[in-house]
Amino acid sequence: MTVSSKRRNLWALGGVLFAAFFIGGDFLGGALANGALPLPGAPVGEVVRYFSESRTAALAVSVAQVLSALSLLVFVAPVATLVRRVAGERGSLPDLTLGGGILSAGFLLVSALLALALALAASGLSLGLVDALRGANFLTGGTLHVASLGLFEGATSVAARRTRALPGWICWLGMVQATLAVLSLASLIFFPAALLILLGRMLGFVWCIAVGIVLVLGRRHETGARPSYEGG
Repeated sequence: MTVSSKRRNLWALGGVLFAAFFIGGDFLGGALANGALPLPGAPVGEVVRYFSESRTAALAVSVAQVLSALSLLVFVAPVATLVRRVAGERGSLPDLTLGGGILSAGFLLVSALLALALALAASGLSLGLVDALRGANFLTGGTLHVASLGLFEGATSVAARRTRALPGWICWLGMVQATLAVLSLASLIFFPAALLILLGRMLGFVWCIAVGIVLVLGRRHETGARPSYEGG
């Protein structure tokens, strides 16, 4: 299906909404919760207590993250189109951009749905199942989501830097974010490395907002004899 350049650019607002929904959900959850969300490895009883006593907060965060994931999925389309245009059909960058973006949105969506299930049913589930769901919730919404977001942003930034399709600072930011995001996989065996998840997530938000604004405004960056993006 052919999508007009104008509509595709409007889809780039998904990058702004991705960050806005996620951050807004965190603020809303913090305001409504009766305590802090237990970290992985915390006694499962604390997990059950949190999702039972802070159900409204958990539901609010879950819904916000569903919207965040869907916004990211929408954002992937115009970014992948940009990379395909400047990098061509050959090479791995278009596939890495599209695949990384879809994976990142998918992992976040799964994480949000797992949290939603815990908020609705934690008190009635076995402790073993609650522990497994919470572990999967953290893994998909943390390490796996951020690492695949790094793949998406890194591939886009490399392609855009080669062709000057995006401002240089955005490309460098994307490559730094990608490095931190990939390194955050170390948290799977060394939990203190989870700090890299937070750094990768925050830089990822800044990158998505910046790229979304650039695409929506339709700024042109020359790549030889023709604009690097904007469809005809």
